[in-house]
Amino acid sequence: MNLLIALRAARGWVSRRTLMSAIDGYQDLDDTAFDRKFSRDKELLRHMGITIATRAEHDAYSDVGETGYRISTDDYAMGDVDLTPSEAAAVAVAARFWSDTELSESSAQALTKLRALGLELDDDAPGLGFGPGAASKLGNANFATALHHINAREAVGFKYHKPGQSPRKVRLEPYALLSRGDRVYLVGNDLDRDAERTFRLTRIEGRLGRLGGREAGDYEIPADFVPQVSLNASTEMAVVDEAVLTIAAHRADPLRRRAVSVDGATHIVEYSDAATLAAEIVGYGDAVTVTGPEELVRAVDRRRQVIAEALERLGGRNVLSA
Repeated sequence: MNLLIALRAARGWVSRRTLMSAIDGYQDLDDTAFDRKFSRDKELLRHMGITIATRAEHDAYSDVGETGYRISTDDYAMGDVDLTPSEAAAVAVAARFWSDTELSESSAQALTKLRALGLELDDDAPGLGFGPGAASKLGNANFATALHHINAREAVGFKYHKPGQSPRKVRLEPYALLSRGDRVYLVGNDLDRDAERTFRLTRIEGRLGRLGGREAGDYEIPADFVPQVSLNASTEMAVVDEAVLTIAAHRADPLRRRAVSVDGATHIVEYSDAATLAAEIVGYGDAVTVTGPEELVRAVDRRRQVIAEALERLGGRNVLSA
């Protein structure tokens, strides 16, 4: 804070010698200790959005022959920010999204600045398409890591486990991170398949990391790459919901094998069409009970009702013994 006040109050460039003599905390430090502390303080101010300018030439108010520092009004002042309620809500959702990643500190600082300007930031505004807790569900341990490698144009490697298939190692040149609802997808060039592929972030086992033997910036994102088109065309988008099923022991093995997670008798099975899955569930009789979602529960009930009515028209139980 003392450094900020001193540089804001100065009329011109302030020398290193002046800082060392005039600011509490810098006095009595040798050159090496001053450099370390000054670097830390500059970095802290930078994280707050305040940049310290450096210049080797000085005006009449500075010490000749020494590097000078200052914080100008342009470096310090923040212009007016005018956000609609929906835009403010989107900012709040984005900040909550980042809260579980390596960027949590920066997002919190951004919110603090905006609230200091008198902006009301509420992520419950209508029309955003996010339900309660959606932002935290979007946050993923690999999100910030993947974003870093995309920005650095670094190829990555990871183990990917798609339901119903064996895990495989993927080598990818990442292009973009995209979200749909509360799911996040990593899109890029699959080096082993020699084609563009989409990977759901929560299906990556463990951590993703930089691919050995590759240099940063050694690939380009194709000029005709359109993120939303790629996402819509991906087979990963076929899954739109998760069924919560109770499966009796040693029964309904095809469903059991497709489960993406298991907790005792409770199995989570991903599906794209409720009616199709309902027909399969009904085929297993009392071996499978549907807990959710409600859409699937209703689809199973409707399917059973249709079968009951069909049997009644054909002669009820007698048809089963024919």
